Amino acid sequence: MKNTLATLIAIIIAVASLHAFRAMQHASVTGSIQPSYGAKTIWAIQGNDTTRIFSDNGAFTCNLKPGTWKLRIDARSPLKDRDVEVQVQDRQTTDIGVITLHQ
Repeated sequence: MKNTLATLIAIIIAVASLHAFRAMQHASVTGSIQPSYGAKTIWAIQGNDTTRIFSDNGAFTCNLKPGTWKLRIDARSPLKDRDVEVQVQDRQTTDIGVITLHQ
């Protein structure tokens, strides 16, 4: 009986933790890179958190925690790298539009 109760409590805690984590991740950023071939890698950086963002023909979408993030676009030569600051709002998709990379 004690093992059953302990298992039930552990399951309830695990489910509550997963739900809280999922709620925290309910925000995203979307945009595109021009020229579409220009980005080698896109990084989202907030303090010690770093997330790699993958683009599809220049377009990207990524789920992030709410807060201020720096998007670091590592460009293909001869284009120059670019940093963009974005404010991600809880429970919203933040569209940052087109990021143009220059030579």
